[in-house]
Amino acid sequence: MNLRVLFITSEYPPRVGGVATHVFELASALRKASVQVSVVAPPWPGALEEANLERYSPLIRAQPLHDFLLARWLKRRVAAQAFDLIHVHGLRPLRAALATGLPVVFTNHTSGFLKTLALGGHRLQRLGHLIAGCAHILAPSEELAAASTRAGYRGPVSYLPNGVDAQRFCPGVAPALRQRWGVAEHEVLVVIARRLVAKNGVVIAAQAVKQTHPNVRFVFVGEGAERAAITDILRNDGSAGRALLAGETPNDLMPEVYRAADIAVLPSLMEATSIAGLEAMACARAMVGSGVGGIPALIENGVNGLLVPPANPTALAEAINKIADDAALRSAMGEASRARVLAQFTWQGIAERTAGVYQRVLARASGRP
Repeated sequence: MNLRVLFITSEYPPRVGGVATHVFELASALRKASVQVSVVAPPWPGALEEANLERYSPLIRAQPLHDFLLARWLKRRVAAQAFDLIHVHGLRPLRAALATGLPVVFTNHTSGFLKTLALGGHRLQRLGHLIAGCAHILAPSEELAAASTRAGYRGPVSYLPNGVDAQRFCPGVAPALRQRWGVAEHEVLVVIARRLVAKNGVVIAAQAVKQTHPNVRFVFVGEGAERAAITDILRNDGSAGRALLAGETPNDLMPEVYRAADIAVLPSLMEATSIAGLEAMACARAMVGSGVGGIPALIENGVNGLLVPPANPTALAEAINKIADDAALRSAMGEASRARVLAQFTWQGIAERTAGVYQRVLARASGRP
C-alpha cells in the first residue's frame, strides 16, 4: 500500500493521554501495514527524537496568526514530500491543514466537541464551518460520530474505535507492585487509571470508596486538577487508608499496573473508546464503567463487566462489590474482556480500517467510483 500520509496532532508522547497514545499507536500500526506516515506534533519537555517525527513550535500561539504561520509551514512541508493526504488529530491544527489544499481526514477525539455542541450559537456555527472542509471524519465513539453530523457536517463520518497493543498489554500478575502499594493477597484491588479531571468522574469514584466492602482497595493512577478534591473526600469520610493516589505513570509501566489489579473502573461522565479501558481489558481484567459515550462498546453488561449510571457513587460501589465478592465471576469477566479485545480492538485491525478510509478519500478526490 503505497500511501504517504502526514499526521498533524495536538497531542503526542511524552504527553500522557488517550489522544497521544492513539496517534502514536495508529501511526506505528499503519507503518506495519506499509503506509508511509510522518507525524507533526508540538514539542513537550522530555521528548525523544523519533524517525518520521517533527516538532513544530510556533512563536505565536494566538489565532488566527498561529493558523497562518502553521499553514505556511505545512505548505512547504507538503511540497517537499508530496503527501497524498493529511490526517488531523485535534481541532487546533485543523484550519491550517485545510489550507494546504490536500484532502484532510479529521479524527474527532474529544469531549470538548460535545461541550461546544451543547453550547450552540456562534461557537457551534464556527465549528460547523471549520469541519465542513474535511474529506472524511472519524470518531472513536458513536456519540462523537453523531456529534459531527449534528454540528452541520454533511460529508462521510465513520465510527472507528481506539485500539490496543494486545501483545504488550496481556494477562499476568504483578505481586511486587501490589506489595509496594501495600495491598494484601486476600484484598481485591480496584485500579482507576484516569487523568484526574472532572469529565473522568474520578470524584465519583472517590465517593464510592467508603461504600465498598472492607477488603476492597483502590489505586488512582494519574494526575490532574481533581487530585485535591479526591484527597479531601477520602480524608473526610475516613477512607483514606483504603485508597492510594499513585500519580502519573509512564505508559510503558501500565501493563504492570493492570496486572496488579483485580478490577478496572471507568467512572467517566464523558468518554470515547477509552484506551485505558482497552488496556485493562487486554490484560484480562473485569470492568466496571458508567454507561456513557463509548464505554458500552467496551463493556457488555454482565459479560466482561458491569455498566452503571454516571455520577452515581452508590451504584458504582454496588457493582464493584458484586465483582469483588465473586472470584469466579472476576475470572470469567477477565477472560471475556481479553476475547473482546482480540476480536474487535487490536491496532492492526483499526489500522486496516483507517487505511481503507484513506483509499476511499483518495478515490473520491480523483473522481474514481
